[in-house]
Amino acid sequence: MLSRTDRLLIGAVLLLNLVLKCSWLGLDPLFNDEPFTVYWSQQPWKELWAMLATENNPPLYFLLIKGWSAVVPFEAAWLRLPAALFSALTVWPLYRIALYTGGRRAALVATLLFTLTNYHYGFAHEVRAYALLTLLTVTSVWLVVRAGREGVRHTTLLLAVVNVLLVYAHFFGWLVIGLQGVLVLMLPELRGARRSVWIAAAVAVASYLPYLPVFAARMGQSVGQGTWLEAPMAEEIYNMLWRWSNQPVLVVGFMLVLLVALWRTKAKDLDLWIGLVWAFLPLFGLYLVSFAVPVFLDRYLVFAAPGFALAVAIALGQISDDPRVNKALSVAAVLGMALTFHPWQGKGRDPSKAVEQALVWQEGEHPVLIAPGYFALTFAWHLDRELLRGPEPLELALIDRNVFRVDHPDRFVALDADEEAVILVDAASTITDPEQRTKRHLRDHWPVVDSVEVDHKLWVYRFRR
Repeated sequence: MLSRTDRLLIGAVLLLNLVLKCSWLGLDPLFNDEPFTVYWSQQPWKELWAMLATENNPPLYFLLIKGWSAVVPFEAAWLRLPAALFSALTVWPLYRIALYTGGRRAALVATLLFTLTNYHYGFAHEVRAYALLTLLTVTSVWLVVRAGREGVRHTTLLLAVVNVLLVYAHFFGWLVIGLQGVLVLMLPELRGARRSVWIAAAVAVASYLPYLPVFAARMGQSVGQGTWLEAPMAEEIYNMLWRWSNQPVLVVGFMLVLLVALWRTKAKDLDLWIGLVWAFLPLFGLYLVSFAVPVFLDRYLVFAAPGFALAVAIALGQISDDPRVNKALSVAAVLGMALTFHPWQGKGRDPSKAVEQALVWQEGEHPVLIAPGYFALTFAWHLDRELLRGPEPLELALIDRNVFRVDHPDRFVALDADEEAVILVDAASTITDPEQRTKRHLRDHWPVVDSVEVDHKLWVYRFRR
């Protein structure tokens, strides 16, 4: 049971998270993969299930947004609210883990480091499954630590439920289950949780049998054909730690804190190792795997980042034998994160500018091409969000507005040779068209080119005679 002081502290941090995570929800327009989630969550069941058979994400978050969007306004802020709530709730199990492993000060510091991280704040404002994955991961680690320390009987059932939700929220939920196994095998103090971990993992496997063919097909394609990512550079490890720490100076400081704590404890503090294994095993593991199958991406490591906050918080209490020094360093760490935390700034991306520029040049009659074709979902949201849930198929609705997807550089809509101008919205088309054949074709027929970069790597071109 939590003491009254701990209940007050965790309540205060949770309230702070709710206020912060639910603020500025509509500051950034929907972009990247958010319109994809929104669009497919609005589709009839038959079309949604057909899409999920070829999608790299399991169905849970699509289903959640499908139900949620039916009862709230169809606006970015409302659609992002579940992610904000999931991120805010993460501090509760994180506090419990840190309380078990490092005491009250470590619990407070760990939750504040998590709260004041721009990295986690960003995922709290996305219509994607990453905030939910984080909450489920932290909850699962708390259940493992609790079972290891107390041998609580009902932990097995709770962990099984969390694991099933994990693997249906994101494919990387399986990595979290693997992480649970590593923790109970490596750390003697968690040995008592082994039975719970094995049973809960078996339940997750059994629940996944209906979805296993889809998972195997998607993994086979990623391994066999590769991903859209490239093998990481050497500095990517540092860059990831930078994202977890807001600023370079804090990365250096936190790493020094961890090294000093390891030296002072002779690397024998098992509580510290929970955070270290949780953070650095996925970090270095995915980095190495990415030289064969590139998967090293900030969002794919969201489940490991709370482990870093936990490790730093515990290490801050081991720097000195003088508790006043440790307290001062803990305060400095939290202040450093607070001073570099800027939730009001947003992500600085605005794809709606592409729509505005395209409409200006379209003049109501010229065709607009969108490359790659998948950017059409983002374009449609900012053109008329009702297109994403209208009864007419989106592609036909866009064609009615003289807007066409370029799904392949050699196979796009036949253009009338008498057209005076053609507009191209280029959303980093080098990913699908590295030789830029689409632009060459347009330039051959409409040689006068106007262009403007309306957002980062987002260009609008006007080809005319």
